[in-house]
Amino acid sequence: RQEVHQISTPKDILPGPIMGDLDLGTYMRSGPGGITLVGGTEPECDPMYWVEPEKVDEVNMTRTVEVFESQAYRLARRFPAAQIPSTPTGVVGVYDVSSDWTPIYDKTDVPGFYVAIGTSGNQFKNAPGVGFIMAHLIGEVEAGADHDNEPVRYKCKKAEGSISLGTFSRKRERNADSSGTVMG
Repeated sequence: RQEVHQISTPKDILPGPIMGDLDLGTYMRSGPGGITLVGGTEPECDPMYWVEPEKVDEVNMTRTVEVFESQAYRLARRFPAAQIPSTPTGVVGVYDVSSDWTPIYDKTDVPGFYVAIGTSGNQFKNAPGVGFIMAHLIGEVEAGADHDNEPVRYKCKKAEGSISLGTFSRKRERNADSSGTVMG
């Protein structure tokens, strides 16, 4: 369970930057209409709100004053001109994570069924690229590629090089050195 809050963008930083502040445990990015979205980077001082899959429909989807104040006040330490509303505004949601916080883009054991899951809430900005990757993976596997034994490679369209899609395999060796957070 995560909360992302909304404040008015401080006038001295319009248009607002995109920033991750690991020291204070927040990130921010501009939104339309002069708003700034503020979220947490999961610092050690903040509790994690884990949700068991069978209880996802029971999650409190209401913004909380506690999380709002911790995120907004931390942002205000960096940008004193920030206008902090008196009540929380923003969104609450849940997202899925894999055990090492690396997404799974792969086929499944059900023929013709593919997944792009476990994105840890941080892959929304990569959605177009993931679409290209999944289209390539599906095309190759449906044409007979044995992705489990010889992982499909995706040739980058704009940058040189290619990506082994085995990195995102459901059968990959999990990264034991993962921080266990969205930061990798």
